[in-house]
Amino acid sequence: MWFKTRRFSDSELDRFRTLQRLSFSILVDEATRLEPGMLERDVAHRLVRAYRREGVRSFFHLPVVLFGERTALPGDWPVGKFFPKKREARANESVIFDASPIFGEYLVDTSFSFCLGESEPHRTMMQRLAGFRESVPAAVNGGATFASIADDVNTRISGFGYEPVHGKHPGAVLGHRAMKLPNLPFVWRAQGFDALSLSWFYANEFASRAHLARSPLWNTSETSKHAPYDGLWLVEPHAGDGPTGAKWEEILVIENGKPHWLDDEPPHVRQWRMIGEQRDYGPRALAA
Repeated sequence: MWFKTRRFSDSELDRFRTLQRLSFSILVDEATRLEPGMLERDVAHRLVRAYRREGVRSFFHLPVVLFGERTALPGDWPVGKFFPKKREARANESVIFDASPIFGEYLVDTSFSFCLGESEPHRTMMQRLAGFRESVPAAVNGGATFASIADDVNTRISGFGYEPVHGKHPGAVLGHRAMKLPNLPFVWRAQGFDALSLSWFYANEFASRAHLARSPLWNTSETSKHAPYDGLWLVEPHAGDGPTGAKWEEILVIENGKPHWLDDEPPHVRQWRMIGEQRDYGPRALAA
């Protein structure tokens, strides 16, 4: 089987960009429909149906919908807690939508964070997370290792008085590979995950610990103590504080050791600009 993780052509990068935009548009569109009283479980089902209408047959992980304090991943947070619950949306609380659809051969992963109403803590947290979009590629350019970049992000989030809760994501990742999958005539799933891509991640991470492969994960562990590898990396800094959590996620391209973001205007970049202008940055304002 052939998994492609680097040396993408311009046409392949264009395809990743188009699909990342499509995934964001689905998240934002469904966010505009969110009303107090709706359940995480029901909204997640709506997202699955929206992606299916765009031809998605499988997900690296199923859409994640988190309301209120769950956006901050409080306490112990095993994988099962990411699955949607019968938690109702409430006015003026934080919300995170996160989906990793597989469009044919292309695996992307996108997160959209917003507030259902207005919350100054969420506005401030979003604004503080904006700095990592500049500092992460700058650190890559400066020759820092993946592990030291992840450690610096954790330290800076803690310095804001928040918890760097991406450390509670599977693999404790600040980021992970985006890739192009083999074009198979069937879909292989396991407990809501695409088993083909998931098994590739597990196998390569295990092999990386024996120095037999490159780790597909970007975190603070021993397997990330290396110069950044070329390819597409899904960067996802995530902060939590009490009832408030926020994150963003998009593709960082590293080619010949040089980084650049795949797209200039994902939703969170537009949100940061709206926040800076003291405007509403919610999904309806974003979609207008």
